[in-house]
Amino acid sequence: MIKNNKISRPIGLLDSGLGGLSVFREIDKQMPQEQVVYFGDTAHAPYGEKTNEQITDYVFSIIDFLVQKDVKMIIIACNTATAVALGEAKKKYPVPIIGVIQPGANEATSKTQNRRIGIIGTEVTIRNQGYEKLIKKINPSIATFSNSCSNQIIREMEEKALRNEDAIRNLLKECLEPIINNDVDTLVLGCTHYPFLKKYIQEVTDLEMCLVDPAKATVKQAKKLLEEQQLINTHKNKNNSFFISGNADFFAKIAEKLLGYYPGDFHGVTL
Repeated sequence: MIKNNKISRPIGLLDSGLGGLSVFREIDKQMPQEQVVYFGDTAHAPYGEKTNEQITDYVFSIIDFLVQKDVKMIIIACNTATAVALGEAKKKYPVPIIGVIQPGANEATSKTQNRRIGIIGTEVTIRNQGYEKLIKKINPSIATFSNSCSNQIIREMEEKALRNEDAIRNLLKECLEPIINNDVDTLVLGCTHYPFLKKYIQEVTDLEMCLVDPAKATVKQAKKLLEEQQLINTHKNKNNSFFISGNADFFAKIAEKLLGYYPGDFHGVTL
């Protein structure tokens, strides 16, 4: 009975805002029977312009919240938060916690043919060099080329609901051009917001370039871990829950636009 109760517990997701929906979308595809408790910290977004200390404090507060929701696993669905806080979080909490960088690095190294990989992300993610270090560890012969994108791209999603497409294209072009000039054949979307911008990225890059969405590999890893621990749910009996530290109604509208469906129940909460 105890084991069955643990199986039915939800998976916890945390992100600074909307970006984690790319990970949620993959859970819905790969493990549709699993219930998700999502925390979007839009009140403090974007994390990419915060200090490491601030980010760690936010992440720990959210994990405390998710632990109270009795989750069986937590996915830090944010590259910036993963780069800064994953290591300490895994030491601090007994619940299994995974991030998005290791799976993304593994995927990128398996995809590249010319051993030249581009990485885009927030300033904090790029400064911490999480992808670069892991890729070099996996295959030292691979050359990496990184660039941080303006946090305004995230604001165009979080605050302006993707209404200004020209601004998004221009911001991505500015970010991507230095990387494209290095003949990369694989590009890591090192921010969970970016998979929702694929059509704009493809307009700027070579259409033959492989775009790596770490969300897919992350959820694949999460599924494997749950299978190993015999914690895969067999049937879903509750709606997904979304807890938003900012405007929950606005978040819900954009989430429906990005996903193409209404994903669950939304609640405003103070972190």
